[in-house]
Amino acid sequence: MRWSRRRLLGTAGPGLAGLAVGCPRPSPEVERAFVGQDPERGHLLRDGAVASAPVADRIRCDVLVIGGGASGLAAAWRLARAGERSVHLLELEPGLGGTARSGHTPRSRYPMGAHYLPSPHPELGSLQTLLLDLGIAVGRDARGELELDPRAVCRAPLERHRYRGRWDEGLYPGAGQSGEDEAQWERWQAHLRALDARRGEDGRRLFDLPTDRSSRELRHLDQISMATYLDRLGFDGWRLRWAVDYALRDDYGCTLEQCSAFAGLHHYLSRGLEDTQERFILTWPEGNAHLVGRMADAAGMGDRMHHDTVAHAIDPDSGRVHAYDFAARRQRVFEAQQILWTAPRFVLPRVLPPGRDPLRPGSLGYVPWLVANVELTRRPRGVGAPLSWDNVPVDTDDLGYVVATHLEPLSERVREGTVVTFYQPLPAADDAGLRRRRAELLAGSLDHWCDHVTTRLEAMHPGIGPDIRRIHVARWGHAMIQPRPGHLFGEGRAIARQAIGRVLPCAADVGGLPLFEEAFAGGVRGAEHALARLGRPPEERLL
Repeated sequence: MRWSRRRLLGTAGPGLAGLAVGCPRPSPEVERAFVGQDPERGHLLRDGAVASAPVADRIRCDVLVIGGGASGLAAAWRLARAGERSVHLLELEPGLGGTARSGHTPRSRYPMGAHYLPSPHPELGSLQTLLLDLGIAVGRDARGELELDPRAVCRAPLERHRYRGRWDEGLYPGAGQSGEDEAQWERWQAHLRALDARRGEDGRRLFDLPTDRSSRELRHLDQISMATYLDRLGFDGWRLRWAVDYALRDDYGCTLEQCSAFAGLHHYLSRGLEDTQERFILTWPEGNAHLVGRMADAAGMGDRMHHDTVAHAIDPDSGRVHAYDFAARRQRVFEAQQILWTAPRFVLPRVLPPGRDPLRPGSLGYVPWLVANVELTRRPRGVGAPLSWDNVPVDTDDLGYVVATHLEPLSERVREGTVVTFYQPLPAADDAGLRRRRAELLAGSLDHWCDHVTTRLEAMHPGIGPDIRRIHVARWGHAMIQPRPGHLFGEGRAIARQAIGRVLPCAADVGGLPLFEEAFAGGVRGAEHALARLGRPPEERLL
């Protein structure tokens, strides 16, 4: 019988709305809160409610960066590194980071979204430069390879999975597998090693970061789904397909059927295979907010960084940008020579003059995510493998949780309790499905989502409910660009990343994949584009 995701998930249900009747609830003294992105601020932009505020001042600058996520801060870092100081940055929310924002409970800081970075491939020199600048890499060894700050390197045990009530190491459910299952897994690993060892006829790596550096040789695989690719190779065992499906949901928020085969293989091969290259996971209690904060510090922008400020009208020809400051309740006008749009690309048509954006509506799809941070009075237990950094159930449609306190020094681990970060993407096959999942996410009450998260944790750790002290829920309506078949090398993305007058889109969504490396590369590319347009190309090009 062909592996079926619905058959594997059994009673997991069609989505987040179908919670079991009588599910355990947190006790009344549990602190509950929505945190992170405020959907209403973005809706004010859509509704045009800020345009009538009086103009308070006008600011001229060479470069205006719109968006304070990983791409925007990478651009600010690159411009500062080139000596450019006439730069301002606008961020809609009170805090920086985009989907890499963080929060905290009394027990620990935690990530609201992106939470780790694999050590960069040796050929990704720009990211190596960043890590050296930020002190996350402390130097190079005799072979020229990065020496990483050990405080940022995730220590063992890294990963475990739960299947049929037992926790086992790793993310492949091998317990009880048949000889055929084992043979398929070994053949899959051999297939990946063969691809990793190859270069295209153009001399490029088959799968590289940023994605556009990849060889052209296998780009046709972007036209089919990862499910179809596995079918063609005869990989029909549910264990292998679950492991690959999990990897794609974890990196991209979409399933085998929804992800392009090129993007699926890119997940495994762009950073180098673990058995051919020494790889480390870099992480912090607050996740990638640590990287974003360090980039902001390195950019040294001071009062040129404007929080709580939304750009609501852009003239791409003159470079005039009308922005609203939520905190001061005033409107400001920026006049910029170059504008780097590092906010999500789907918002851009709403701030440009009608008809100026050539991108067809619906060309880009975004997967919504639910992320919840749960403070516990005791560290989770379980039969089998010990608590790991990443803890994944096999029999549900969520991704389990990571432990925010995993990197605490051993001397601090005697402190009571921990904070775990629960992740669940809400994938769908098409734009209509994504809109439904997004509406479902935003319509649910705080109690609804706290009940949901508690139920999922109880399924992994029966009886954990009384240990819960706080649940902080983040809802990301447009968390990740979906690399569906045809997205990476299709017409839509090619149009999406084109300059419109003085405006250059350069966030991760136009880069192609929802990865820190892609967002970082987009920001660096945008900064170097702006410097060239200003007639001040950098002596050292990082991309």
